[in-house]
Amino acid sequence: MIVLLAVLVAACAPRDVRLGRRAMGYGQFERAARHFEAAAQAHPEQAARWLELARAQLMAQQPAQARRAFAQLAALRPSDPRPVVEIGFTYELERHYDQALQAYVRACDLAPENAYAHRILGTRLLRWGQTGESLQHLERSVVLDASHAETWKALAMARYQLELVDEAEDAFRRGLQHSPDHLGLQLGLAALLINTRRYADALTIYERVVELDDEFAPAHVGRGILLHELGREDDAEAAFVRAVEVARDPVRYQRRLVAYRRLRARRSSEAEDQAEEQDQVQEQIQEQEHEQEQDDVEDAGEGDDDEPMPEIQREPSLRSVPAPESSEESTDSREAR
Repeated sequence: MIVLLAVLVAACAPRDVRLGRRAMGYGQFERAARHFEAAAQAHPEQAARWLELARAQLMAQQPAQARRAFAQLAALRPSDPRPVVEIGFTYELERHYDQALQAYVRACDLAPENAYAHRILGTRLLRWGQTGESLQHLERSVVLDASHAETWKALAMARYQLELVDEAEDAFRRGLQHSPDHLGLQLGLAALLINTRRYADALTIYERVVELDDEFAPAHVGRGILLHELGREDDAEAAFVRAVEVARDPVRYQRRLVAYRRLRARRSSEAEDQAEEQDQVQEQIQEQEHEQEQDDVEDAGEGDDDEPMPEIQREPSLRSVPAPESSEESTDSREAR
């Protein structure tokens, strides 16, 4: 009798699995969970049954039930950190972050050479403001698996938050060596370059992003901002126009374009006013210089009238000199004396 019951239960397991998968396809997650639970109870030694049950329960927004299914899976796979990490996820869904963190730490302790476990713990510590503690786990994760782009991105962000700017840039660039087209790494590096005022280098990255996906409107906006900073206002406006053309929600980008055109118009008006003001100032300076020249001339004339005229030493004229006596009269006079 017991043997017959076991055979009947085993025969029902595949059917429950099929029904559960069908219900998942229709979005009937609670119904799927019931079928998967029946299958798991029928074959508790099969890890796949517990995994399907846990996933269905997560989709049905039943994190506590999913946690129990993951615990069963973890018992079947004692050296695998992933079920323990999944338990941490269920705690996060319930906003029990301390318990989630404990699960992630336990996963790292369980598999210290597992890149995934270190990545999850590192990214959570970074997200929850424990940047210093996250650094060692993120660095360990990229040592164990250098191909994971998101880990390089998280490592770069952690370093940047710790004001290790050069090391952060190195992490972005090393990540891009492994994943040259990764959008998060590209935009992260561009943001770092913008913050360090290397606009031309950042523009090169945005050009690459647009080359990969010309319909990515935020990239065109980024290009526009950088082109404006580099003084290329016509190209900047063209980039904002392109963002409107490719955006799925063009209204928001249209407002940005209108705002930029107003900015340019205002700047142009201010430049014209400034040029006019400079012309007026120059005219005033010229008038003042002219007035000063006239004052100098007048001052010079008034000075000549006040000063006494110098006496002119004239040469004696012939009329003022007594006429010489004749030679005879002179001789007679001398003799008479």
